[in-house]
Amino acid sequence: MRLKAKRLTALAVAIATLSGCQTNSTMQSVGANHGMVILCGVGAVGGAILGNRLAGAGNKTQGAVIGGLLGGALGCYAGSVWESKMKALQQIAKDEHMAISVQPLNLQAPAGAAKNADGGLVAQVQDEGMFPVGSAQLTTTGLRQAQKLATAFAQKSGEGKDDGQRRFLIVGHTDATGTASLNQRLSEQRARAVGQVLQGAGIAASRIYYQGAGSSRPVADNTTEAGRNSNRRVEISEMSSQDVLVKRVQAESANAKYAVYSAGPEKRAPARTSTKAATVASRAPVASPRPVDQPTSAHEAPASAALVNFGGVPAAQQASVTAAIQPKSGGFTLISSAQANDLPIQSCQADAPRETGSVLSLATGQPLEDHKTYEYMAGYNNRVWAEVVNGNLLTITPVSILKDNAAVDRQPILEVVKGYDTGNRTSLKSIQGIANTYEGETQVLYRVFAKDPNAPVSCIDVVFEKGAPQATKGQVFYPRGDSAYVAAFIPRKAS
Repeated sequence: MRLKAKRLTALAVAIATLSGCQTNSTMQSVGANHGMVILCGVGAVGGAILGNRLAGAGNKTQGAVIGGLLGGALGCYAGSVWESKMKALQQIAKDEHMAISVQPLNLQAPAGAAKNADGGLVAQVQDEGMFPVGSAQLTTTGLRQAQKLATAFAQKSGEGKDDGQRRFLIVGHTDATGTASLNQRLSEQRARAVGQVLQGAGIAASRIYYQGAGSSRPVADNTTEAGRNSNRRVEISEMSSQDVLVKRVQAESANAKYAVYSAGPEKRAPARTSTKAATVASRAPVASPRPVDQPTSAHEAPASAALVNFGGVPAAQQASVTAAIQPKSGGFTLISSAQANDLPIQSCQADAPRETGSVLSLATGQPLEDHKTYEYMAGYNNRVWAEVVNGNLLTITPVSILKDNAAVDRQPILEVVKGYDTGNRTSLKSIQGIANTYEGETQVLYRVFAKDPNAPVSCIDVVFEKGAPQATKGQVFYPRGDSAYVAAFIPRKAS
């Protein structure tokens, strides 16, 4: 098959985030040192006031949780129907010395509307002491705390009214210790346990949903103890309607803001390549041999017969293609582009595969009906994408991206044809891949990890355009002895 040439455009990997909430450097520092992340849904002035108050509290008692639930945060919600919930959560945080941060869900105002609509609120609760290590059984203290939280959320919003439309979502999060699958299952069980406590407080099970996100949505660095403490949390959201619940779930799915921090406890170590490579019938595109006109890069270590030389440079010397960031709305108000640009996305070399569970109904155990379709994003319907890199053909088979939330439908297989330019058409052993996607307004970051630690490729980042089947930037990371190397890889769709 021939590869159809594509013209490249500039990279703009997007980050999706719910805004109306922001953090400043003071708040981030205090959160790391004192186990809290405080979010406020107003502008820079409100954030500065909140940061000053939080800093004062943090200097007195480590782990004290007053921060985002003090007057500054309440001021963000002046006149809001959720203010009574804020006051109740403030009191719980003080009484139980719990780390709780709260942010609003502000829906984008429709054309002609005077202001954005209140969609609800989200409370992030660090679960330290709520569950024993490795267990989904609430401790005595954890049960008491969960019951207080449930009582607060069970309060009717506004003027004592309840139109029956409110929905609740509990999401469990872990740090990156342990496997992705284990973390996902444990976090789902913990979220369900908290959901049952909400049900016990009088909230109908039909209004409650739960999800296990495991370690897939880190909000801090997993390489530090403070960061891991921040990542271990239970997220309780109250939405004004089923529609807002669906918007919230969709906005968080494949949200690039969670690619800012690695889902692994430390950087991936370079893999040792096996000395034996099985050959299989190649599914790679076939083209006429070309002369060998790309000598080994001066940056490369001497290649053995078992290694594949992609002509790259040490990974530490090359910037990631994921540096540019542009917000994605998802139906909620956004932080400014300037703030988003301060949140660079990690490369796949610094990341790990992620696993997130479905959103389930507490009443039925069935997945949330969010009107998903299995329509593919145009041009990404199980097609072969490939390119020759330093004389070696690298193929992703297939690239399978759904239109809804840029979800991965089929996991890919990576094929490497070593010496493709010299006429070889037999690939090395097929490499099973694990793909994660991160969606922006106009692009999708497609990230593939090799399951085999001895594979000649460690991971791949490709930036695909949503409006047309085209890759604009990409990198392949691969081992060279004990070092990690990176080379440009911008695949083209096979015709």
